Amino acid sequence: MKVDLEYMTTSINQSLAHGLEILLLYDTMTPLLSVAEISKKLKYSQSKAYRFVRTLTKYGLLREDHGTARYTLGSNALRLGLLAQQQFNIAVIARPFMKELSIITKETVLLTAVNGTKGIVLDRVESEEPIRYSLFQPGASIPLHAGASSKILMAFLPEKEWGRIIEKEGLHRYTAQTITDTDQLKVHLREIRKKGYAVSDQEVDRDVRAIAGPIINGVGELVAGLSVAGPFYRINKKKMYPLGQLVIEYAQKISVNLGFVPDLKKTSVNSNLLNPVSSSERGKGA
Repeated sequence: MKVDLEYMTTSINQSLAHGLEILLLYDTMTPLLSVAEISKKLKYSQSKAYRFVRTLTKYGLLREDHGTARYTLGSNALRLGLLAQQQFNIAVIARPFMKELSIITKETVLLTAVNGTKGIVLDRVESEEPIRYSLFQPGASIPLHAGASSKILMAFLPEKEWGRIIEKEGLHRYTAQTITDTDQLKVHLREIRKKGYAVSDQEVDRDVRAIAGPIINGVGELVAGLSVAGPFYRINKKKMYPLGQLVIEYAQKISVNLGFVPDLKKTSVNSNLLNPVSSSERGKGA
């Protein structure tokens, strides 16, 4: 029997669209809806509306409000909403600290987060210097295996996620300094997690160095990365230690605003480790 794949795909897309239309009916003024109300608003038959409501309920996007024969948003809708809100809140909370850090360092400051098997730039404050790092715009997708702003994110993911990311995205070589060996990358990520910060030296872009620190929420989870990036001749070896101190200090300031309680014993940076050409940082962009 011949299967019409185009018809099946169209049917699935239409079903998905109908489900999303139901979810988008909910707002602060309309927290509860019955099947009949959904049917009337969207001009669906009641049987069709009920079928979609039951599917959305099965996946936790809706839940039945017992005793009212109405439905409200479910736990998975809440989870997705909180995740989106958290990312927006992080950018709003981080912005003044990013501006201040950029003024102090005279370099570009990036705010990044994990987005599936890649990273995403949430915000950027660009340096006012004539020559500056300005590659990634907010919303840009970035590889997780290369560059300080990405590696700080990947390092704090569960190790079982590393294999999934590498399998799906590969380890593309951007420059001669990019780590493309799986075992070497895993060792490197464990070092980053142990030290609490990431350094990169021309991994994604030639002539660019960067340092990144983790932004942690109130329950100890990494939610974003803060990084400073600039031309390698300005971010030289002598500047790495004080720059690293600043990045960690400002990442911690943002974390505190998200409810994180810092361990004051672990806020300093080992100057011997903040060396972009040391063997421990081999595999070195932003």
